[in-house]
Amino acid sequence: MELKKNKMEYQIAFIVGIILLSLSLFLVYKNVVFLKNSERAKGEVVELKKIHRSTSKPTFKPVFKFVTKDGKVIEHTSISSSNPPSWKVGEKAVYAYKIENPSKGKVVTFFGVFGWSVALACIALPMLVIGGGYYLSQSMLNTIFDNLYH
Repeated sequence: MELKKNKMEYQIAFIVGIILLSLSLFLVYKNVVFLKNSERAKGEVVELKKIHRSTSKPTFKPVFKFVTKDGKVIEHTSISSSNPPSWKVGEKAVYAYKIENPSKGKVVTFFGVFGWSVALACIALPMLVIGGGYYLSQSMLNTIFDNLYH
């Protein structure tokens, strides 16, 4: 019975790995399509919002200001914060947005665009290696034992 339990854990790891890798690839595709079909605006960091946490040091969220092609001013606050700040006031950035909804754009950085895809792939790949490795090793071991005992 213990062997079946272990086998099931490897199956679950492999299936979850496939799901997470698929989601990662879907997000890459979605973001590439977004970048391909979006407008760009140049802007800069105008402020670092201080985020106070009760249990740790404060972190800082960059606030960007961009001007779209039609002259609309967009202020975009990053969803992530860090200490030390990852941006400096005055630092330049590129913003990708859809003409129909410029406030729902993204700052064009590798992790700003592909961060979730990379994070999901980093979780998925070890699960695929562990889950798939179990089946490959079982197949190889069964072949070796079959050859030894027959």
